[in-house]
Amino acid sequence: MYFTPYFRRTSQLHTNIDAFMVELRNLARIMPYPEQLALLQWCLSLYRRVLRADRMNAYEVMHGLFGNLSTSDARWMNLFQTSNPLDDDAAPHDITFQIFETIDGVAEGCFRPQLQLIYAFAVKDATGIWPDQVLNKDFGSLVATFPSPHRDQVPILLGDADLKININQWRNIAAHKSYRLVAPKTIEISFGKQKIQTRRLGLHRLRRVSRWIQSTHHAVRLANTIILIEHIKEIAALGLPDIDRPLSASLLRISHDLSTVGFEVVDWKESKQIGTLVVRDRLARDPTQALIHASQQMVNLSIGVLTDVSMCSRITKVCVQLQLPNGHIYGSGIVAVSVADAFSCHKINLRQYSDQIEWRHGL
Repeated sequence: MYFTPYFRRTSQLHTNIDAFMVELRNLARIMPYPEQLALLQWCLSLYRRVLRADRMNAYEVMHGLFGNLSTSDARWMNLFQTSNPLDDDAAPHDITFQIFETIDGVAEGCFRPQLQLIYAFAVKDATGIWPDQVLNKDFGSLVATFPSPHRDQVPILLGDADLKININQWRNIAAHKSYRLVAPKTIEISFGKQKIQTRRLGLHRLRRVSRWIQSTHHAVRLANTIILIEHIKEIAALGLPDIDRPLSASLLRISHDLSTVGFEVVDWKESKQIGTLVVRDRLARDPTQALIHASQQMVNLSIGVLTDVSMCSRITKVCVQLQLPNGHIYGSGIVAVSVADAFSCHKINLRQYSDQIEWRHGL
């Protein structure tokens, strides 16, 4: 199992194996980069060191930041759904604009909430005192007051290896549009407050910065996911709040997950208390096998329905339909929300759950 080297409480890994099959793609994204794998290990070592020294207060901090990490994931899903990479022959101005939009969205919306947990643990490790009001610190403050000894151990956490510019400065350049094209593939950037600095770089180096920010986000997010799941029982014992999340947020995540395994979501519809997700297979697999594969998301659909207070009384069943390339519906899988929920809570086993799925061919 790919995640075993990173887990101490392997029982939690096996209990949450379905979730980590989805997380496998995030590990795959950083596998080619030894420095990002080292960052993942460094974060986990930091968390475990502080947990050994002050376990109960660490749980309180993790509990307090838990919801913000979910917000980070929702923003990532939204970025994924609303951004389509431009073709290589697109205008340099358009490519530059899109890369900076990605830098802004990932750095501020996705990475900063993940960084807050590392920041809290790093300050505790360096000073022996937990920092106050971590959620209220802006990006610049998190970077500027990050403990120097820890920053030096993993420089790629907060600054790019090529241009040596801090991640919050890259976010500021993107957010304030402090850049301009001075040649077809040359960009001039300006950053800083008291002393404005100006640098020039090629489009290929800007792409490298964007990849660094995204891969650092993946490594940090994966470390946070592992440590939270390892200690989820203790965190939940503090009383995790009920999450009221719109179904649209769950649909975004499900669409993202399906896209990574070769499906395209083409429609969501509700009729007669059945919520139906219509998907299309992009890999030309056997239709029956494709339908079975996509229907694995019925559990997540059911959880999405139950966490949306406006939907949980309106939808009693969820359905996944497979649409063929000609637009016809090949077949559907349907299950009661209550049954999928029972399976997700381990109240029934896989065989009991599968026996209650209704399979239909055609409409």
